[in-house]
Amino acid sequence: MAQAARARVFMSGRSQHVTIPREFRFRSSVVSIRRDPKSGDVILTEVPSLDDVFAALDAAKLPDDFMSDADRDRRPPENRPAIDHLFDEEAGPEEQR
Repeated sequence: MAQAARARVFMSGRSQHVTIPREFRFRSSVVSIRRDPKSGDVILTEVPSLDDVFAALDAAKLPDDFMSDADRDRRPPENRPAIDHLFDEEAGPEEQR
């Protein structure tokens, strides 16, 4: 059976918080949260850091033909003037809004 423990729930302002026992602590500072539609259980899942993701990709044994030139989408980027200003490197913070 899965490991279980009790945790304290408390309010801080308009937010609800849960104390997490030591044996359940997360290594990362970010977790994803979802509710199981069947049971209603709230599920917290650790979000891996980018370093962990890239380390896992480096360790993966991908086939030599993975994402070959034939598999890649080589279309030119779409022209989207409505959002292009958000990525303009020369625009200052005021201009990017």
